Amino acid sequence: MSVVVSGLRCSYRSGDRPAVSIDSLELTAGPVGLVGVNGAGKSTLLRTLAGARRPQHGTVVIDGKELYGRHGRTAVQGVGYMPQEIQFPGELSVTQVLRYLCWLRGIRSRAATTRCAQVIDAVGLIGQADQRTRQLSGGMRRRLALAAALVSEPRVLLLDEPTTGLDPEQRAGVRRIVAGFGEECLTVMSSHVMEDVASVTATIVVLHEGSVHYQGVTDAFVAERGGPERSPELAFLSTIARSKS
Repeated sequence: MSVVVSGLRCSYRSGDRPAVSIDSLELTAGPVGLVGVNGAGKSTLLRTLAGARRPQHGTVVIDGKELYGRHGRTAVQGVGYMPQEIQFPGELSVTQVLRYLCWLRGIRSRAATTRCAQVIDAVGLIGQADQRTRQLSGGMRRRLALAAALVSEPRVLLLDEPTTGLDPEQRAGVRRIVAGFGEECLTVMSSHVMEDVASVTATIVVLHEGSVHYQGVTDAFVAERGGPERSPELAFLSTIARSKS
């Protein structure tokens, strides 16, 4: 499984400086950390990779299929996407939301029952399976959003700031889930908090002002740029400082 980006340009309005400007980026199976300060272009890039935002220029190829070309529908079927903000119908229960998403994905009823139970367990919402979404806390809604991204058993999983609004224990739980995927799929987890990605990702991509300023092995990134204490945060800050010089 791979995602290959070429000549990508995304702007909000014609004539604006691109929110994302990436000449070349290739991501392969395994956990990938996408890090950058707020406004670096992480959400725009993930929306584009998810098929939710057509770029002005460039291509996105998922497993050999052009996402915005004639085989786009096939390409996007293998993608699971958790956006930063998501609204669920307040009167539906957790299980009802997930069963509806299974229906949208063409998953048959019996298989949907099994799959919903699996993802509810995976994100730690067993006790809330029959609870209406309007009754969920902010952290629980984030976990439901993660479950929603998982129902189709995606080969590419895009998580936009999945730990935002979670307490330390819940953040650790999300990190365990991401680490659990291993090499089974290409998992891209975006964050501006290095602690949330350094311990669970094999590869790291640093995005700054819409462009890639580093791509490489996470351990090497921390060793090379994290100072004597091998600090992931220092490695990130030093990379941003280099990009400004």
